[in-house]
Amino acid sequence: MISNKKLIFMVYSLSCVAAAVVCLIVNLATDQKITWAAYPLLSIAFGWALFLPLLAKKHKIILLLSALTLLTLPYLLLLSRITSVTGWFIPVGLPSAVIGIIAAWILVPLYLYTKMNILYKAAISLFVIGFIANTVINYYVDIYTGADPFMWSRFLSTFSCLIGSAVFGILGYTKPKKLVNH
Repeated sequence: MISNKKLIFMVYSLSCVAAAVVCLIVNLATDQKITWAAYPLLSIAFGWALFLPLLAKKHKIILLLSALTLLTLPYLLLLSRITSVTGWFIPVGLPSAVIGIIAAWILVPLYLYTKMNILYKAAISLFVIGFIANTVINYYVDIYTGADPFMWSRFLSTFSCLIGSAVFGILGYTKPKKLVNH
């Protein structure tokens, strides 16, 4: 009898192969060469590799975070080689990936391994992603694109995340622990 994990792995793998084949067939039929299909082919391979740790018996999430850490930069580097816009990997892709990976290593264990109030977790998440990561990534994007680093929409977005984080923190402090502990 086949195990559930093996069945899931086989179905997922076949789905990835089917998606890749469809992209290749359509791209070759319309353009007589591989053009846009390179993006989904690379992304399907990346997604398939990230799925593998979820089949492990123990430490699935840590293995997934490790795979994400090891594979994201090569994925973005390869992606940068096939995009029509050149020169974005070092100034934008690298810092954005590093910031995202750090945020994942902070937040995933926070949710999985702490018994902290869920509203505090939400406050920390909104602060880490919406305020810190968003601000730093936008800085690198602005430098690369030559955009004005102070745009009202960006300011409002970042400020809203800061306010939202504070609101979640206050709600977490005022709500009874038995109602919100996870």
